[in-house]
Amino acid sequence: MAISVRVLKANHGDCILVSHERASRVFNILIDGGPSATFRYGPRQRYAGALCNALDDLKEKGQQIDLLILTHIDDDHIHGLIKAFEKPNYLDQMVRKIWFNSSRMITRYFNIPEISENNIIVADDFPQTSVQQGKSLETLLDEIGCVRTRLIMAGQVHNEGPFTLKILSPDREQLEKLLHKWPTEHEPGVTSLHGNDYHLSLSDIWAKDKFESDPSIYNGSSIAFILEADDRKMLFLGDAHDHGVVDNLRSLGYSDTNQLKVDLVKISHHGSQYNTSSELLALLDSPCYVISTDGSKHGLPNKRTIARIIEGTNGTIFFNYDNVIPPLLLAHEAKGYSSRLKVLDDEIQF
Repeated sequence: MAISVRVLKANHGDCILVSHERASRVFNILIDGGPSATFRYGPRQRYAGALCNALDDLKEKGQQIDLLILTHIDDDHIHGLIKAFEKPNYLDQMVRKIWFNSSRMITRYFNIPEISENNIIVADDFPQTSVQQGKSLETLLDEIGCVRTRLIMAGQVHNEGPFTLKILSPDREQLEKLLHKWPTEHEPGVTSLHGNDYHLSLSDIWAKDKFESDPSIYNGSSIAFILEADDRKMLFLGDAHDHGVVDNLRSLGYSDTNQLKVDLVKISHHGSQYNTSSELLALLDSPCYVISTDGSKHGLPNKRTIARIIEGTNGTIFFNYDNVIPPLLLAHEAKGYSSRLKVLDDEIQF
């Protein structure tokens, strides 16, 4: 038996494939799908992205996506999956079960009228068909017979194939904040660099560090969970809010003196300083902290997050793009800390 984790190159987003292999069966969990280019990119989507290549590989092996987890509605997590659903013979044929806290499920849970503007539209794969002429993702999932779960919320425990998933986020209050019309995020053709904090030294950050929490209600609705199988544990945080994860870890009995021991932590929100506090890191014991981003948007990862992980843990920080690492350390810091920053191999094996 073996577990592998592939943190796919998803530009500034998340797209992670976790596979559990037995002699007779492989169980695959796909977590998010990155922005649209993670599936296909270029003129007329001519070129296959990392997600398309991964799905092609599974198809060739006769495998499927046993569980698809859409953590939340942000474009850099969901849009690659929408493109894969729009292309025939990909997710429409491969996905057996899905976790997605859709607007319809949320409004039904809170017993209020459906907000039709929040429906996610999947276009037909024809140039002459507009998005407005497509169908909702909910309708497509019904048509393909994809198994839906109830609303995913903190405190739940789910058994899926060989895996146990303990949900840490979102809680009821975070989902309730989504009871309004969601804004439409338009993906720009070219992603520009934003300001970063890479000019700061680690020592300056450590001397003056103060945690401020992410204000985004959409990130707060992100599904975060502990994944367990074969005496292995991993922590996948999506873009979840730090305080929600901390509160739920403490409710499970974890503390500074009784840390959650995991083989891997997928750091929240691409290494944003607003989603990873020293308080959270003090609850964790892991050799591997993974940050998924190409560094092209919003100045992420923040060096402040890197500094907190270096100071508060003994683990190594892994990135799925090698160009992200060099700017993070000043020249005088490289000798002492470059060994703590590494590039991921194609997959992590446990």
